[in-house]
Amino acid sequence: MASVNFSISKDYEFKIVNTEVIVPALPMQQYIVPLSNLDLTIPPVSVHVFFCYKNPFPRTFASALSHLKTSLSKVLVSYYVLAGRMVTDSIGLPKVHCNNKGVRFTQAYAAAALSQLNLYNPDESVQGKLVPLLSKPFQEDGIPVFAVQVTEFSCGGIVVGCTFDHRIADAYSANMLLTSWANLCRNDSNVPLNPSITRSILCPRDSPAYCAEIDNTYVRHTSQECGQENPHPPSLASRIYYLDVKNIMDLQFNANKDGKRCTKLEVFSAYLWKLMICTQKVKDTMNCKIGIVVDGRPHLKEIGVSANYFGNVLILPFAESDASCIKSKSLCWSAGLIHDAIQSAANEEHFQSLIDLVETTQPTPVLAKIYCREDDNQSSGPAVLVSSGLRFPLYEVDFGWGKPTFGSYHFPWGGEAGYVMPTQSPAGDGSWIVYMHLPLEQLNAIESDPNRILLPVTQDFLHLA
Repeated sequence: MASVNFSISKDYEFKIVNTEVIVPALPMQQYIVPLSNLDLTIPPVSVHVFFCYKNPFPRTFASALSHLKTSLSKVLVSYYVLAGRMVTDSIGLPKVHCNNKGVRFTQAYAAAALSQLNLYNPDESVQGKLVPLLSKPFQEDGIPVFAVQVTEFSCGGIVVGCTFDHRIADAYSANMLLTSWANLCRNDSNVPLNPSITRSILCPRDSPAYCAEIDNTYVRHTSQECGQENPHPPSLASRIYYLDVKNIMDLQFNANKDGKRCTKLEVFSAYLWKLMICTQKVKDTMNCKIGIVVDGRPHLKEIGVSANYFGNVLILPFAESDASCIKSKSLCWSAGLIHDAIQSAANEEHFQSLIDLVETTQPTPVLAKIYCREDDNQSSGPAVLVSSGLRFPLYEVDFGWGKPTFGSYHFPWGGEAGYVMPTQSPAGDGSWIVYMHLPLEQLNAIESDPNRILLPVTQDFLHLA
């Protein structure tokens, strides 16, 4: 493929050097993997993750690239669904045709040093540059569900960027794949390659039934409900912040003074919620929502969902309140609302109810209400979804040339609700890296806080030089 030049920022040039397709190392039988009812609750959006590695390497870039391709081919034997294509069946439901068509693998070059990356603003430095798009080069076969890009920098550092179709993998699953791939690249067999891709585990009950809480949390999808027809959609932007461990501990201590036991994630979410509504556009009467992603794997063991299940096992409960209460009441109060929302969903019955609800509405899609604006848009305040990546081993993704200096998810999903994902910082001291995709006025509110604790990610924190 011919080189394509474009500017990654105003300071340096970037070019695509080569694009090829990596197929599984062994021939695989073709068949269809239907999406589970939990997969079907996910909109057709892409999730990006990228890792920065700085020089020196124990091998040349060409050798590193070869090892990445060879090990990717091997790992696709176990994660064969990623080498397939998304298609639709006769009633319009998506499914994956496991046809061994492979994964698009792009090699790129940036005439710059890693230390020049403005990671605080990933819209400038990452989006469309360091992570690949799930384009449609194989339209006759369906849409790819996974893509990889490896970018070499002039300083000798590299960035490995990956993109997943969220309908076939949640972030937990993505980390399974990345860890397995890195272990294969290092010839390390400590992590077994045994993902469970069998979707029939998440099947509806013989007599599908769902609880009232699910009916309040998810809706049958219409254009009005999902807000896609909003004539004035908010302008969202992505930012990456650093949150020091001392500030995290202080938040939790202050919120739990009255004897409550809210987690760091719950308290941080409450802090963020309060900051988000401190804008001129948020009236006291507006209804504001904050959703928390709950992983179902720990709660569905009895029906056969193991820790190595590859797919979506997520539910998105939310807390809501009018803006005046969130502004006037304590951090502890807001954290309590969030805590109660999480506890209500963290059980087998809640997940099984969602599976049953999707079954009763097919082929009409079901969408989480946190994504949706209300019928009376004037009463809808800010909404944000918080997904914790704090337990994901981002800094264990070592392909043989050392652990990443920095890693982050990037999820500009295109909806009206914001999205936030905290992960551990590369320092390993309990500090966080926080990816945010929010309306600009909310980001401005966060950054204008006189007691600001969310700081822009800079080279002082990353040591990429």
